[in-house]
Amino acid sequence: MSIAESVEHARPAFQRDVSAGLDALEPLIGRLAGGPPISAGDHVVTSALRNYRFDAPHAPASDIVPMDGVARTLATRAAVPAAALGALDAALRESVQYARNRHLYGGTVLDIPHARSLLAAALADALTADALSSAAVCQADAHVPVAAVAVALSAHLSCLLLSEAAQQVSVLAGSTFYARIAPFELIEQHVRDLAGLSTLVPELADALPSASAGVEAWCDDTGATAPRALLHPDVAAAIASDAPGAAEVHAALAALAVETLTRPAAGGREGADPHQTLELAHRVALLTAAAAVIDGWRRARGSDAIAADPLAMEACLRRIRGRVVRRQPPLPTDLVERLVAHAEARAARGEEMAIGPARATVTPL
Repeated sequence: MSIAESVEHARPAFQRDVSAGLDALEPLIGRLAGGPPISAGDHVVTSALRNYRFDAPHAPASDIVPMDGVARTLATRAAVPAAALGALDAALRESVQYARNRHLYGGTVLDIPHARSLLAAALADALTADALSSAAVCQADAHVPVAAVAVALSAHLSCLLLSEAAQQVSVLAGSTFYARIAPFELIEQHVRDLAGLSTLVPELADALPSASAGVEAWCDDTGATAPRALLHPDVAAAIASDAPGAAEVHAALAALAVETLTRPAAGGREGADPHQTLELAHRVALLTAAAAVIDGWRRARGSDAIAADPLAMEACLRRIRGRVVRRQPPLPTDLVERLVAHAEARAARGEEMAIGPARATVTPL
């Protein structure tokens, strides 16, 4: 079974419970190790992933999956963030149901402009994580030469996006989040589990440092989702033609890509400042996410997928640029209204809000 097929199989389990999702991925990645045991027993029981039993480091995970360390790390970094999007997806759907049924100030929670803005921002981040992790899954399955770097960058940023989007959902859910009010307890469960995921899974916790040494090679790659893809003339032409509203933010991200690609080499240089090296890797991950979002939009055009919507694509790019410049202004009203309408329609039908790796619109060259 490919990584994409494993992720597609595991996402419904992640929608119910993150620990169940990790169990569903066990045939691919084995039983995860969670660091030193906190008792004399062989297992660690965590507080964030309530029901998942992490094997102690000496446990024979190879009895489950005959992978070497490098292959297992690659599969874990590609599969877990992509599949964990199912948990955020479920939390988003539940939060929409809550916000539509909870009456406040003469209307519903979702009538409040700030609540709508929160939902739109969370959904944009979820769509970005989906595009980025889908590309990483495809690259890992295709065994492209730079897959290890690309997947590590994706794992770092996807986990960050999932956690921050979940925090937006927790604000939208209000007291329901911390009081665990039925039937919306799932929101609190998923918000806490997603926040703890990158800390509790060692392969995710060290993803960014492990990618740093190969960042410059990844920047030079001509793959469809590398930062250099933002500079392709056909990308600018497609946006100008079919998504003119996104032209300004694409131009800004392309300028940031040029600045990043032309800066002096640092990642592989001995004695380089580790903070600057990590900062460079983080920026490259953000620019890679922008390229993945645009590539997904171009491949999905003509379909009814949310990835094909130019307003959704623009919202994702604006959120990415905000993270690069460390200044996150609210999304424009038209983008908020489009994303909220999508979220409400999908929640009403009980459908996923993102496309999923097995149906990915992103493939490596």
